[in-house]
Amino acid sequence: MTDASFTCSTCGQAHPGLPTDYGFRLPDHVHALTYLEEYLRSRSNADLCTLDESRYFIRGIVQVPLQELDDDFAWGIWAEVDKATHDHYVAGFNDNALLGTKAEGRLANDIPGYSATSGLEVRIEFQDGSTRPSFVFPASAAHALAHEQRGGISNKRHHDILEAVGHFAGDGEA
Repeated sequence: MTDASFTCSTCGQAHPGLPTDYGFRLPDHVHALTYLEEYLRSRSNADLCTLDESRYFIRGIVQVPLQELDDDFAWGIWAEVDKATHDHYVAGFNDNALLGTKAEGRLANDIPGYSATSGLEVRIEFQDGSTRPSFVFPASAAHALAHEQRGGISNKRHHDILEAVGHFAGDGEA
């Protein structure tokens, strides 16, 4: 690879190589609110979000294999879910009770470098109590991100993604 390194926006430490993840702090609908609207209409933390007490979101990971490395690129992204799924996740959040359970949701962020991703259907695969859920596209999904999740991306595509999210311009997390 290269002698490149980056400073992680989460831990503040320098890491060798190029970033292999990118995260969204909020679902797009919440992120678009003014500061006051967000305060009045939403509740959120790093893993859960509620909008207007009627829309529910959970944060998870869309993993995309890096074909030329033994690693994945991970999108930390939000999915909108029904109240029952949200409540199921909350009830088992800090233990392994959810491990292996699945649910359905729809992506709640538009990802730079792809055509519209918000609203894409995903299967949510819950992990242990210390790991965010995995978001997996149905085998029939034809979106470019779904194809990349199944087949992986090249180093060139990885670079293109980092460019799209502003990494080389010094942009931080969304």
